[in-house]
Amino acid sequence: MTDSASSTGSAAAPDASTTVRLTDDVEWISECYPIGDRHLHVSLYLIRATGGNIVVDSGSFYHRESIESRLTAATRGQGIQALILSHSDYPHSGNIPTFRGEWGDFEIVASCADAGVQGLPYARRSRIGETLDVLGREFTFLDPPLADRSHTTWIYDRESRVMFVADGFGNYHEPGACRLMSSELPEEGRELGVADFHRGALKWLRYVDPPRLSGTLRRMLDEHPVTFVAPIHGNPIAAAGLEDYLSTLETAVSEIAAAYTVPTAQHSRSRSEDSR
Repeated sequence: MTDSASSTGSAAAPDASTTVRLTDDVEWISECYPIGDRHLHVSLYLIRATGGNIVVDSGSFYHRESIESRLTAATRGQGIQALILSHSDYPHSGNIPTFRGEWGDFEIVASCADAGVQGLPYARRSRIGETLDVLGREFTFLDPPLADRSHTTWIYDRESRVMFVADGFGNYHEPGACRLMSSELPEEGRELGVADFHRGALKWLRYVDPPRLSGTLRRMLDEHPVTFVAPIHGNPIAAAGLEDYLSTLETAVSEIAAAYTVPTAQHSRSRSEDSR
């Protein structure tokens, strides 16, 4: 059973037993956990390729039983034949051993420089800027302007034109909004959810040049047109709602950067002298 969403950003009523269809062959498996009085996604995505079922990330071990059950149901017991990792942190790779135990030695594509060191000796390495064929489907691996680890990649599915992103484009959301498209989130709290996520997850944004970051993001999206931006830590963003999200994100980044004064050499010397 699958809920549906279109590029206009409309989704059917949520049902925890289903995936949410973004395109004809890309589905969102929404998982999240509470942080205070809000929720944060740690999702994954199912791609129905001609050569088999592919998932982007494996989700958190916190949701292991739910994810395994939902993947089994969504694939009618076939499981998965390939997995592509955005990066190898536990919220993204934590369920790989369980998946391998259930579905065997399927193909794994990982962006880390030395997969063996990160516990994935069986993985095929992806490199920034290259395009790889996975089960007959082409994926381009992008250098992410928003990330929390140096080995992170964003993944662009050239067939569906869905861009899978971690850890940028995230947001906190209210309970009950877990399976909505980004544009369907209640207006109240939407901007704060985007700002609070990026402020907490990407500490380095306090040092960033907001116009430069914005330009980099927009050029990437111009060069890789999307039907959806599919965040691991947020509600999917349909093409029709992308400009609104980008404007919200740009405002948030500007506020984060403006709230922090980068110390100068003179400032550091003055503090050192004052402490003597």
